[in-house]
Amino acid sequence: MSHSVTKVQHLTGLVFLAASIPLLLWQASPNHQYVFSPEAYATAHTVMETFAVIVSALIFFTAYGEHDTYRLTRTMLLGFAALAAGLFDMLHLLSNVSMPSFVSVNTPHKSIVFWLYGRAAIGVGLLLYVLLPDRGSLSHRQRRVGVVTTVALVSVVSYFSLTHLNQLPLTFIPGQGLTTFKIILEWAYFVLYVGSAGLLQLRRRMITNCDTHSLVLALLLMAAGELFFTLYVNTGDSANLIGHIYKVMAYYYLYRSIYAEAIRWPFDRIQHILAHDELTGLPNRKAFTEQLDRAIHAAKSNTTTLAVLFINLDHFQNVNAVFGHQRGDMLLINVAKRLAESLPVSTYVARFGGDEFAVLINTINASQAEQIGRTLQQHIALGFALVNDHVEIGATLGIVTFPDNGDSASILLQHADLALHSAKHHGHNGLTVFSNDLAMAINRRAQLENGLKLALQRQEFALHYQPKVDLRDGTIVGVEALLRWQSPELGTVSPMEFIPVAEATGLILPIGDWVLLQACQQIRAWHDQGLPVQGVAVNLSTRQFRQKDLVARIRDSLQRTQLPPRLLELEITESAIMDNVKVAADMLAELSRTGMRIAIDDFGTGYSSLGYLKSFAIHSLKIDRAFIRDIPDDTDDATIVRMIIALGSSLGLQVVAEGVETAEQVAYLLANQCDQIQGYYFSRPLTPVAFEALLRSGKRLQLPLPAATPN
Repeated sequence: MSHSVTKVQHLTGLVFLAASIPLLLWQASPNHQYVFSPEAYATAHTVMETFAVIVSALIFFTAYGEHDTYRLTRTMLLGFAALAAGLFDMLHLLSNVSMPSFVSVNTPHKSIVFWLYGRAAIGVGLLLYVLLPDRGSLSHRQRRVGVVTTVALVSVVSYFSLTHLNQLPLTFIPGQGLTTFKIILEWAYFVLYVGSAGLLQLRRRMITNCDTHSLVLALLLMAAGELFFTLYVNTGDSANLIGHIYKVMAYYYLYRSIYAEAIRWPFDRIQHILAHDELTGLPNRKAFTEQLDRAIHAAKSNTTTLAVLFINLDHFQNVNAVFGHQRGDMLLINVAKRLAESLPVSTYVARFGGDEFAVLINTINASQAEQIGRTLQQHIALGFALVNDHVEIGATLGIVTFPDNGDSASILLQHADLALHSAKHHGHNGLTVFSNDLAMAINRRAQLENGLKLALQRQEFALHYQPKVDLRDGTIVGVEALLRWQSPELGTVSPMEFIPVAEATGLILPIGDWVLLQACQQIRAWHDQGLPVQGVAVNLSTRQFRQKDLVARIRDSLQRTQLPPRLLELEITESAIMDNVKVAADMLAELSRTGMRIAIDDFGTGYSSLGYLKSFAIHSLKIDRAFIRDIPDDTDDATIVRMIIALGSSLGLQVVAEGVETAEQVAYLLANQCDQIQGYYFSRPLTPVAFEALLRSGKRLQLPLPAATPN
């Protein structure tokens, strides 16, 4: 949820809270209390109490979580309290005089008794939530015991109250109104809620992973509601209904506060990890690119300039070799700090990985950017004290400016990289401002473009096939078609080099059509031979995904090859989907209706929203290889992989791990119940002949013993 939306919701709560004062003063006189008809009151009361019961259930289920979901003890206890409050509220609703009697005759006194029980349950639960330490969790067995105990206590209290109602202190006398006993209890609940809100304010620094603003609002709105329940003379009075409205508002904000901890915070935490460098805490490449996009848009609107500086540390590998990787990490942290200290506050600094940093400076020209670059080199050259060692290191820079060197983030970053490589080519501690002197790199791109235009016609492309393996039994359950290019002039060209060029020039469209048709023909042939291949996955580029006639093109390939749609899986990158969510959702739904499977490729790199993910017509998630590479040793990557697997499982999606290369990775993925793997550990991409031989051999993955899952 955006910050602006959250701010509006908090402001709305404050308005309701402030409005309670004049409303209370107005309703304090019975002459100002409007008496609704029994039918109108019953309808309004039923709607609001039903809402309260539903929200109580949502709070309980959100706090309870799934079997392997971590929840703080205080959150679980609040969930049990919400369960009890919801059950009591349901009995309160059923005991209303407008409802059919059960066990005993429905009276205002009977209904109010269950109302008071519900307020006590939620009040004690909130007090415990505020007072308990921000640590600890309940086991799955303890959670079940808590549920059974809560239901049992509610049942015992309810049965006693229903069968011994006349022995309980009166709360309401028809014709006279509320009893002193009931009014005292309502004031006690008022003190309980206000006191809990005060304690929350005092302990807010000790309560993490919680929307404390929403929780304070919930407590104060509950307190305000209790005061209205001390005023009414008839159960159908306006004071009573206003109190119920405040209760409904309070429950809404209470759910928001619990949602923040149980669902939104872990997801936001993933997003933060994905957007920031673990070592230095700086934004990473993806975050920098997004910030650059925003800065370019602003610069275009305001007709201003900006500069991007790429910074590479000279001979950094020597620091690791001589002083060790721990000292190398310390050096990177100190470099990040010095960059931040040496630049204006408005400057955006990021770490792209390894020993490479990037800087974004607004409202600056090329000569000013060059001067800042020289100053940064001087500051870095001062050296760094690392424990007992003094390390001196230089820095090489590449600089580009907007709008002179490009009008988009991708072009600016490409040109900055070219400038950096040019500076490194001329020696360390160098600095290059992008210019036409970098034509050699651009010439290479032109060669790629020209070669790609002829590659299809000259039949220079080929498809290789990499198997996907089921982690349950080690069998091959699918295959991904991967494009390869062998150029007579350029030699073997890596997909990492020519795919972006094809995408940028639009040549990816005819190439993509060729890939789709070739893959369908090959799978059809293997299928006709009775080979055990369950389907083929084909990558769709962003530009392909944007085609309005995409579905028709895919259907054409399927019809020409007579391949059943179920044997085709389309892999679409997360960033392509998030580029235009509405259009993407419609396209995914249309593709899914044809019977094809849809997979989100490179999942974890596109910052998709949890709400959007649930609405997409998809079947599987492919975890980006960047998160697989260093598991299980990298705890952040291991956490992300485990969360993605759990997220996929909770949404009923198949999860595939890409780039699996070691037995340790397989063991970790197996232990965390990943569905499938793909990577060099089982097989590199193979030619059609080699892959057919692999299928005929019946080779299976030898599954290792599952690794222990990190806490």
